[in-house]
Amino acid sequence: MAEPQVATTQMATMFDLDELKEIVRSVVREEVAAALEAWTGYVEPTIIEPGSPLYESLMDIQQRAREGRLKFYTHEEVWGDEPV
Repeated sequence: MAEPQVATTQMATMFDLDELKEIVRSVVREEVAAALEAWTGYVEPTIIEPGSPLYESLMDIQQRAREGRLKFYTHEEVWGDEPV
């Protein structure tokens, strides 16, 4: 007895890089928003102790920014829209 023939259809959608970036940004925004809504963690301001590794890293970032060695991106450059 012969095996039944099964027709398969494959659909490929082509996106240009800008379209793909917008899709990724949209998904990330949705996932971050959902995660933050579900998070019931600490909501008070965080105090970073001077001398801690995180404090030292933040001070280094601040110094490099003052020296013009860093490029900070705007909300619009990162997400492709204006902040809410």
